[in-house]
Amino acid sequence: MNTTEHLPTKIKNVWRINACISLACFVAAFIAALIASHIFEWQLLSTIGNVILVIGIAFFIIDMVLVDYRYRFFEYTLTDDSVLVQKGFIFRKLISIPIARIQDVTIEQGPVLQSQNLSKVTMTSASTSHTIDGLEPETAEVLRKQIMKLALEAVENDV
Repeated sequence: MNTTEHLPTKIKNVWRINACISLACFVAAFIAALIASHIFEWQLLSTIGNVILVIGIAFFIIDMVLVDYRYRFFEYTLTDDSVLVQKGFIFRKLISIPIARIQDVTIEQGPVLQSQNLSKVTMTSASTSHTIDGLEPETAEVLRKQIMKLALEAVENDV
């Protein structure tokens, strides 16, 4: 049961789509600032709009360039007593979620994940929640059942 898993490669498409959506939001803010600067004749709004556009393009380029690195360094492991989530390409982070502390496991699909036939698994404890984005629906359901089974066993053994 201690096998380390990577996300399906389709998650890269989700991350790219999310980067495009973010860029579209920055472009919309730029256009709004540009229109407002013409209506109110405030040059400052035009400058702010240009700054917003430059920041949006920079974030878009960074997101697109780092998709492969982000994919490469995201993995999760289900052990008998915890769920380990490792992520990060510059700043590595290893999160250990004790099975005994998990209260709920939820599977969600937003529109972008649905377009790629992927799901998000959210593990909730009393203090926080952690997610694993981009699992195949069947894999997500198996993972949810395994975590809940282990959590119930942990609760029964502590009683």
